[in-house]
Amino acid sequence: MLYEFNVYQMEVDDHIFWVAESKALKGCVGQGETSEEAIKELEENEQEWLDTAKEFGISIPTPLCKTSKTYTGKFALRMSPYVHEKAAEAARDLGISLNQFINDAVIEYTNSVKHTSRSPIKDNSVSGENIISFIPREDPHRENIIHVEELEEM
Repeated sequence: MLYEFNVYQMEVDDHIFWVAESKALKGCVGQGETSEEAIKELEENEQEWLDTAKEFGISIPTPLCKTSKTYTGKFALRMSPYVHEKAAEAARDLGISLNQFINDAVIEYTNSVKHTSRSPIKDNSVSGENIISFIPREDPHRENIIHVEELEEM
């Protein structure tokens, strides 16, 4: 098959059956007693849909291919000059690089998120960038938290 599809069960008049429905080809579906039968019929119907579209000059959507997100380990970070200075001083006092200091801080904060209740807040107001912040509901060390905003992967 060339196109992404959904598979689900339906019930009509006390009869339960499976439906496989193309996400890209309008009206292109397959049905069967099992999900496999529905998918097989959809595959056949997809080819018929494409042949008919070619015959009648109907535009054919380009098949989309999803790719898994890969991480490079790099991202841009903005912080206030004061926080930058304090973090650099703390890193120097520990005898590590600022990069290692921030990496350790992110690891520590990420691990604490797994064990505490946090509320995700999405803010799209900054230059059209997607920024996700996690704000602690109750944190006695609030003044010690550095909020990191991922601006873009590099």
